[in-house]
Amino acid sequence: MKDRFSIKKYFFSVLCCLLVVACAHAQEFRFTTTVSSNTVAQDEPFQIQFMLENGVNVTSFNPPSFKDFEVLQGPSQMQGQSIFNGRRSEYIALTYVLQPRHVGSFTIAGAQARVNGNVVKSNPVLIEVRKGSTQAQSPQAMQPATPQHRGQQGGEDLPEGVLKKGEDVTEKLRKNIFLKVEVDKKDLYEGDQLTATYKLYTRLPTNSSVTKVPAFKGFSAKDIELPNPPQATEERVNGIPFKVFTIRKTLLFPLQSGTLELDPVEVDNQVRLVKLVSGKRNTRSKDPFEDFFNDPAFKDPFFDDFFNRPEVEYQDVPYKIQSAAISINVKPLPLDSRPGSYNGAVGHFNMSATVDKNKLSTDDALTLKVTISGQGNVNLLNSPKVETPSGFEKYDPKMTDDIEKNSNPLSGSRTFEYVLMPREAGTHTIPAVEFSYFDPVANSYKTLRSEPFVINISQGKHTREDKHDFGAGKNDLIKPDGSILTWTRTHGWFITSVWFYILLLLPLLIAAGVIWYKRRKDYNTTNAALLKHRYANKVALKRLELAARYLKEGKDKSFYEETSRAVWGYLSHKLKIPFADLSKQLVQEKLAARQINGSNASDLFELISNCEVALYAPAHDNNKMQGTYAQAVNIISNLEDALKN
Repeated sequence: MKDRFSIKKYFFSVLCCLLVVACAHAQEFRFTTTVSSNTVAQDEPFQIQFMLENGVNVTSFNPPSFKDFEVLQGPSQMQGQSIFNGRRSEYIALTYVLQPRHVGSFTIAGAQARVNGNVVKSNPVLIEVRKGSTQAQSPQAMQPATPQHRGQQGGEDLPEGVLKKGEDVTEKLRKNIFLKVEVDKKDLYEGDQLTATYKLYTRLPTNSSVTKVPAFKGFSAKDIELPNPPQATEERVNGIPFKVFTIRKTLLFPLQSGTLELDPVEVDNQVRLVKLVSGKRNTRSKDPFEDFFNDPAFKDPFFDDFFNRPEVEYQDVPYKIQSAAISINVKPLPLDSRPGSYNGAVGHFNMSATVDKNKLSTDDALTLKVTISGQGNVNLLNSPKVETPSGFEKYDPKMTDDIEKNSNPLSGSRTFEYVLMPREAGTHTIPAVEFSYFDPVANSYKTLRSEPFVINISQGKHTREDKHDFGAGKNDLIKPDGSILTWTRTHGWFITSVWFYILLLLPLLIAAGVIWYKRRKDYNTTNAALLKHRYANKVALKRLELAARYLKEGKDKSFYEETSRAVWGYLSHKLKIPFADLSKQLVQEKLAARQINGSNASDLFELISNCEVALYAPAHDNNKMQGTYAQAVNIISNLEDALKN
């Protein structure tokens, strides 16, 4: 008897497993109509949604007549994929917000759609309209009734991640996830600093990825480093608490006047909602096999787990959002009061000018150091004009920066070192150095001036050559010596000399050299590209060795950081740019100077942007990481070939 029940037990276990798998893979087409509430007041808005699930080739959609209702909003369309208990389905949903015009019972007919050439209809719905209250609700303030979970104590409200009965998914996402751009000013002068902060506000569990970052056309931009991964803070919007993630914070300096626009940022979200399924466990009482499964032989943990799952279903909803574009009014700097020494500085600055020596000889060099420090567009400062007397030869200045990390407003200093070579002995005076900047707070120009420098120059050991005089009588030729020279000649056999054997072997050496040269040339012609590519790949793989290790270990954050560091380090080495001065603009100028444009440059900046995007909002994707690694190797290899040629 026990064996018979064991056979039944395993037979029905296998049968149930097959049924579960079949249901999970079934793609059932459904066209349904749902409303937020079947009983509403006359002045109460409600939502009606028509959803097509797993429809193939949807070519048309016709909503029903809303003759007894006023359409307040809609239609708003949403499409995507949903997952319920492991079952994936694709859907298209159209939502309207309606308000009744009369009291009574009304039937809203189903909508019509053409799916794969066939006309299909959704189910009709019945709406009971009662007499309205004195205060009407706006569609934005409408809150559906909050269902209670049987496991809760005291009837507390469910969290925002729970999709309530009749609640519109689109409206829920719109209210609980959005992007916001904060700027500290919208009206400023050309060259003045503007701080833009891009934030993601959410009350729902979501996996977010930044898909488009602003380009900041017309601005010079400097990003402030943010924690990675981003750290959430809490802010209240209209009294409601939100988790806030700062996506990007940038210091912007407008390069031109007029109306400039800050491009929006786009974020893809995968929002997981919890859907309550009422009475799910009670369905077992209607099962004709319930008594059979209550047999003591079927008291198996498999059946306990299968029939006692929580009364929830999960719905993953894709939701793409973008921030609003911000218009910035940039005013031109005043022209009438602009001093002659002004060269584009905006902010508040100090200046110091020093010389390393006051006494020197014509064999030595003099260094004039001008340091400009303060707050403002330090990264855009140009060298001040330095006037030198005729007794000096001046060279282009060397520029060094010391900018405070993550300072806001941007603070730091820029130093210019001028090398001056004296050409004449005597006492010379270097005029005072002038530097002018525009102060946006005072709305006026300010001029800073150093003291003049008196330099005493003595004559050095090396005197400057006088110009040759080629005048009359200065270019006579020297008469040749007419004396007879004594010649001595020794006799010997040529065949016994070394030159005889050298000349004898010379044709063979020439022939061997020609053959070697031809073979070398042919080899280089046929294998030069292969050798260059091989060595280029060796350089790339060496630089990306640590990134490859992180790729194997699945450490996405470390992988993108190391890939970005390897690419920037390669550019710094090859283009001879100090690592602290690296920027996309400077790299683009260096590549253009070497006539490297086209796909090489575009692929390089695309790779850098992809790494930056992945660091802002990391999402583990091994295939994407492998593609990024292959792209990095290919780009460095191509640049290695291009820079060698």
